[in-house]
Amino acid sequence: MSNNSEHSYLILGGSTKCGTTSVFNYLEFHPQICPCTMKESRYFWYDTYPVLAAGRSADKSAGFDLLFNCKNDDALRLEATPDYLYSIESAQAIKKSLADVRFLFILREPVDRLRSWYKFARMNGLLDATVSFNQYIEMQKAGSEKSTPQHLRALEQGLYFSFLQPYIDMFGSDKIKILFYEDLASDPKAFCEGICEFVQIDTGYFNDFAFRIYNPSVAAKNVKLHTMFRKVKRTVRPFTRMFGDNIRKKLKLAGYKAGKAFTNANEASEEVALDLTSSQLQWIENYYLKDKEKLKSYLGIDLHWKDSPRK
Repeated sequence: MSNNSEHSYLILGGSTKCGTTSVFNYLEFHPQICPCTMKESRYFWYDTYPVLAAGRSADKSAGFDLLFNCKNDDALRLEATPDYLYSIESAQAIKKSLADVRFLFILREPVDRLRSWYKFARMNGLLDATVSFNQYIEMQKAGSEKSTPQHLRALEQGLYFSFLQPYIDMFGSDKIKILFYEDLASDPKAFCEGICEFVQIDTGYFNDFAFRIYNPSVAAKNVKLHTMFRKVKRTVRPFTRMFGDNIRKKLKLAGYKAGKAFTNANEASEEVALDLTSSQLQWIENYYLKDKEKLKSYLGIDLHWKDSPRK
């Protein structure tokens, strides 16, 4: 069995609703990368978190490499679980298990990310359609416990620097690249080239790359039908890993087209109301203020985000 210390790893560890599915799909066929056989294995996640870990193993230090099927043993091993950012237990487990590891953390303007989580939660039947965006935020103001569902952690999980700090302390700034969803949306080629430079692999792979958006959050006409479609995708996806890259690329393109067609057909015509009251805007601005300042200070740059949340 492979020794984890013999390989190099790149972990896309956060944040949720920040384009991690798209980035994983962009990187997975790079000739110098060996992707995990499942996106979001949650292998290093702690057992009591409310999201099940499909790749969990009792012997974590020995079993992680079983999630990779690498033709080139020297390839950089890519795993993407955006929930890792929120768990110091995950950081500790990774530190113990992987000797050579680097991290990508993608951040998004916190209120914009809240809106995306709200749409995602409604689309997947996690929230009743009668719950407004303001009510969704009110539901989260008391904070969370370990049993709190993932979609009701979105508010506090926008306190990015508080979650980044343990990783910085444990692994060092040189092992961590912080990126922004806004850059991914505006120029995915430059975004991915920056990742390649960080891990020292060929940037030319993305010269003629077709960048597609995966896992968008939209309002669904039929929530049950949408949930069933997602379950089918999750069931089928692991079996595509049995094929070679050329067939997998064709299957991925076919799956993307089918998913896009289904999403377009099932997308609700009415826009979901995402406005906030003025008092709610002020509360959120104050809630994130200190954490934003710490993040700006750490990065030494002005953030892409506006000082006040957008309406």
